[in-house]
Amino acid sequence: MNRHSHKSCPGFTLVELLTVVAIIAVLVALAVPALTSMAKGNQMNQTLIEMSGLLEQARQYAISRNTYVWVAMRPNPNGPNGDELSVAMVASKTGTDPATSPWSSYGVVPGNQLDLAARVRTFDQIRFEEAGTFTDSKIPGLAGKTPVTAAKNSPSQGSASFQIKLPGASSTTTFDRVIQFTPSGEARVSSNVIDVIEFGLRPTRGSSGDENNVAVLRVNGLTGQATVFRP
Repeated sequence: MNRHSHKSCPGFTLVELLTVVAIIAVLVALAVPALTSMAKGNQMNQTLIEMSGLLEQARQYAISRNTYVWVAMRPNPNGPNGDELSVAMVASKTGTDPATSPWSSYGVVPGNQLDLAARVRTFDQIRFEEAGTFTDSKIPGLAGKTPVTAAKNSPSQGSASFQIKLPGASSTTTFDRVIQFTPSGEARVSSNVIDVIEFGLRPTRGSSGDENNVAVLRVNGLTGQATVFRP
């Protein structure tokens, strides 16, 4: 009769299992902030790509169709996820600027003279900042380049506005931070010819701004071309 020898297989004790679980919990807790920061960085990168692309699209549209185009923005600090920035591209159907006076209210879009040239985009947890908010101390690339009259060259609130009826909405929404592109490709925020237009973007977490991940978009007034500056 053969006898089979049974070797005992030692298992883990409860203390050892709890120790492993505790270590995993600590590692996860340490990794979450890094992953969150990475996600925020990717979100900001995507926003900047889309924003600079939309500005260039508006410039090209104005030149190719010999018409006026506006990039109209609506900062909203009370969005579902906190700060949000909605952006619309509006084009003149007639090739003229239909405002009764330079830089006034343009009425409802779409309308008889104005149309949406691209779908409205909304960027969640992104805060609009006026020109001059970020200086060379925050973004070294701005050193010696920020215009003296930076505030004047920002898409300031109320300089012009559009009442845009969004798909599915029963009422219009006011977009009142406006950059205009002329048929020659120039960019303006008033009836005057200017050197540069500038505004900043900052990703936010809840109601707090992220101080380490900011950007400035600068539009050349003469050429309409946009440049992104980051720390």
